[in-house]
Amino acid sequence: MKIHPQTIYNNSNPEFIVLPIKEYKKLISLLEDFEDIKEIKDYLDSPEETFPIDVVTDLSNGENSIKVFRNFRKMSQTSLAKKVGVSKQYISQLENNKRSGSSKVLKSIASALNIDIDEII
Repeated sequence: MKIHPQTIYNNSNPEFIVLPIKEYKKLISLLEDFEDIKEIKDYLDSPEETFPIDVVTDLSNGENSIKVFRNFRKMSQTSLAKKVGVSKQYISQLENNKRSGSSKVLKSIASALNIDIDEII
């Protein structure tokens, strides 16, 4: 892209650059493309796990977070219960909000689901 700037001076010092509108718009478009590329690169370089929109939607709709993340990880209540060292019924009661888990159990569940405890409390 060839740019045709006009320089405006103030006491022999360059003060402004004037561009034809077409060239200005092209530069703005290239800058936006660059920023998009940077955001994608930052996302790809990020060590943080991201979640699909259906997980985010379920959580924002008030679904039980243990159940949402368990389903996302494709785990059964039985397999989660075995990893945590509790009964399947205990997991079911937590997911149906019929029971509050102890901090120890919730930490174990978060660890088994590979999420931060803040995601489930």
